[in-house]
Amino acid sequence: MAQRFVERARYRVRQFGWAVAAWWRKPDPQALAVAHRYLPEAGWLVFLRMPAVDQTHALKVLEAVRAAGCDDPALAQAALLHDAAKRLGGVTILHRVAVVLIKAFARDHWERLKARPAPARVSPLYPLWAHANHALTGAQLAEQVGCCEEAVELIRRHQDPLPPPDARAEQDALLAALQKADDDN
Repeated sequence: MAQRFVERARYRVRQFGWAVAAWWRKPDPQALAVAHRYLPEAGWLVFLRMPAVDQTHALKVLEAVRAAGCDDPALAQAALLHDAAKRLGGVTILHRVAVVLIKAFARDHWERLKARPAPARVSPLYPLWAHANHALTGAQLAEQVGCCEEAVELIRRHQDPLPPPDARAEQDALLAALQKADDDN
């Protein structure tokens, strides 16, 4: 248990360093060209409005699922837009750090925040609530911009626990691929 905690802490510190560096780095133009092929035009415009750090993360998730042999168009759309709702919720890097700490040390508070109705957008809790609920709001956004139904469902479920391997449906294989790529990148 302690070793797992230390490993996760190291991973989060590296992830934070990568995220800070990514704020100033532009996404790779070739990766952007590949991504553009998968998204409907309105979805592409949403992607372009995401911060560079989120674009880079999404491109890495897409690259990881494709490298794992998953070239499903719905999975690609989900990889590219699974975190798009964070920007709309005003989630900054400081909120992301707070989320990691709350999840690590006060999981029950996190679950209560996730379950409550949305606070007013001017509330300091709103970005944390938006982060906690970005899977659902991201799925709604993906649907509005014309992503396929399966991509919408993958985005909605991308933070949900997976069923045991023997109880997984076909879509759960795509969800597992998305979650692994998201967690690793």
